[in-house]
Amino acid sequence: MKIAFFVKPGLDAFLQPIVDYLSQKYETRKFVVRSVDRIGEAMEWADVCWFEWCDDLIVHGSRLPIASYRPIVCRLHSYEAFTGYIRQVNWPAVDRLIFDGQPIREYVLKQLPSLTEDRTAVIPNGVAMEKYPLVRRSKGFNIAYAGFINYKKGPMLLLHAFKAIHDRDDRYRLHIAGKFQDMRYRLYFDQMIEEMGLAGSVRFDGWQSDLNAYLQDKQYMISTSLLESQHMSVMEAMAAGVKPLVHHFYGAKKIYDEKWVWNTIGELVDRVAEDEYHSAEYRAFVENRYSFAENARKVEELLGSLFLSTSDPSDSAMQSAPKITIGIVSCNDGRFLEQCLQSAIRQTYPNKEILIVDDGSTDDSLAKIEGYRALDPSIRLIAHSANAGLTDVAIREIFQEAAGEYALIVSAEDYLPHDRVLEEYMACFRGRADLDYVYGNLGLVDERGKPIGEWTYRGYNTDEAVRAIFNRMGSGVIPMTGLYKLAFYRDRRAEWRADERMPTAGDVLNCLVNLKAGWKIHWMNRPVLCYRQPRSGVSRKLENRIPSLAVVLDYLVGNFPEEVYLPRPD
Repeated sequence: MKIAFFVKPGLDAFLQPIVDYLSQKYETRKFVVRSVDRIGEAMEWADVCWFEWCDDLIVHGSRLPIASYRPIVCRLHSYEAFTGYIRQVNWPAVDRLIFDGQPIREYVLKQLPSLTEDRTAVIPNGVAMEKYPLVRRSKGFNIAYAGFINYKKGPMLLLHAFKAIHDRDDRYRLHIAGKFQDMRYRLYFDQMIEEMGLAGSVRFDGWQSDLNAYLQDKQYMISTSLLESQHMSVMEAMAAGVKPLVHHFYGAKKIYDEKWVWNTIGELVDRVAEDEYHSAEYRAFVENRYSFAENARKVEELLGSLFLSTSDPSDSAMQSAPKITIGIVSCNDGRFLEQCLQSAIRQTYPNKEILIVDDGSTDDSLAKIEGYRALDPSIRLIAHSANAGLTDVAIREIFQEAAGEYALIVSAEDYLPHDRVLEEYMACFRGRADLDYVYGNLGLVDERGKPIGEWTYRGYNTDEAVRAIFNRMGSGVIPMTGLYKLAFYRDRRAEWRADERMPTAGDVLNCLVNLKAGWKIHWMNRPVLCYRQPRSGVSRKLENRIPSLAVVLDYLVGNFPEEVYLPRPD
């Protein structure tokens, strides 16, 4: 299997150990991307695509047609959670989103309601324990800080906190191994070190390429950050036996034992002054939770599950599974079309085709469809040169041209909520050989795909369905967006009715026609389609609905006994 890693120049420090580890088993390539135009070709080479940061690379990659045919992994560290990128990614195309820590996952899931937890994982960055051999230490007076000096790291708190420690005992020294990322902090530090009387007690040692060697004479590692996914320099120091002093940044107590976490400067001073010091305990904590070997194993396990779930189905599986035609009806739905297409492509059911009927689109729909057809010969297109203005015409064509034994009808405005929808439908048909049609509930989403509610239906027998339609003055009670057994039409040499007199109620009329012919239906009590509101079509126009409902009621009254639709009270 081939894995492509995508990362920007200079941002692969966390990625390179993963690449080195996985290269022992898989064919890997690391693409250091300077132009997003290169991403598509690299994705076509790979079996799995790994995007190291949730940045503009994954935003671009997730929106390419090839994204529907490749498992995609994105690793979100922490800063990206507070950028606009998380709302620009095409998340349905991303199979797994990896977080370094649970607190960041909780935050992101709250921001993205459509992203479900089961498509995420928490796999922390791992410490290469062999690089940090344990040194059994005891209390001392050297406090280390390692990392950049920027707003995220709490530099003002660092200086004031050390001032309080120094006031308790002026033998303490603060050793800073890092770089200023903003010259304003350098100016502030120079001024306040002088004002606080800390000259000679704060030492700037610059960036350290060998942190373990730097820590040999240090007894404490301090963190004053306001947010971290882990704070790796603290964990590396702990592996070497250095006592951690962790400010209670967002989620810190879910990452570290609370006995090493401080809230106030007074608490920090007490932690430094106390006699408790256990180097072996600090190392054991990291080894048990954050060792590179264990977390690399979790990464490999996750990738293995993706390889398994997305591998090509066997010939026997294809032959034994009845073919399903996913019929997509589209007209000027270019802005929604790709989400619909991707949800169909990513269905795990092993034997399917996609048949698109485009009803004379004048936007970019056809260009987008051709982009997918170039990658996938199972996608077929029927393109109308002029707009027929009737969805029923497209549905009739899908039923006529479908290569499958079953057909699912989807509007290009809508999409399937997860990758096992077809599997769920077919489980119902396998359980009852007499079924002709299975339908479920609709998850309501807004124009951006954000969930806003649900339409829950119910099960009906024929008489109940007819009576309910009559009571609703011709409005439907059974959604016609489910899975059809096409033998119901083919064996009777029947077809989907298309009547220009009823441009908005053809689904209800066809429901009644089918019920009249002995249609066996089943309701599955779960969402099987994300239905977008408001609709862009004609179904909401009153002048179209009134004559359509009249046709429906005329058919109902003329084809069903009065005692069915208008029963007399006992």
